[in-house]
Formats: sequence, structure tokens, C-alpha cells
Amino acid sequence: MRRFINQVIPFILLGIALVAFAFGIVLLAYLFFFGALLGMILFLISWIRTTFFPPKSVMKQPPPKSGRIIDLDDWKK
Repeated sequence: MRRFINQVIPFILLGIALVAFAFGIVLLAYLFFFGALLGMILFLISWIRTTFFPPKSVMKQPPPKSGRIIDLDDWKK
């Protein structure tokens, strides 16, 4: 009986490993699916928002600063 158990244990462990691997692949597929679904929903919301509600103002460039610029070449020495 002990010999039989010692011969069967590797097959049982192999079966458990295959089931865990298959479960992991299925779980990964669900994560990819829901990630793609969430990305598509967020993309559609963003696209609808920019299409129907454009931004009020275009990015304005800041006015040029007045004053003088002191450029030093001390770092070249």
C-alpha cells in the first residue's frame, strides 16, 4: 500500500498543478477582459466629453517676463 501511495503522489501533485495553472489562465483572461472594458468606457466618456463639450479656452501662452537674464559660463571652467 505504501508503494502505491508513493507512486500516485506525483500524479496527484501534477493534477493539482494543472488545475492551478488553468485557473490562473482563466483569471488572467478575466482581468484582461475587464481591463479592456473599463478602458473602453473611460475612452468613450473622454471622447464624448471633448466632442460635445470642448474646452472654453485654448492654452494661453504666458506673457513674456520683463527683466534681464544673467547667463554665466562659470560651469565651463
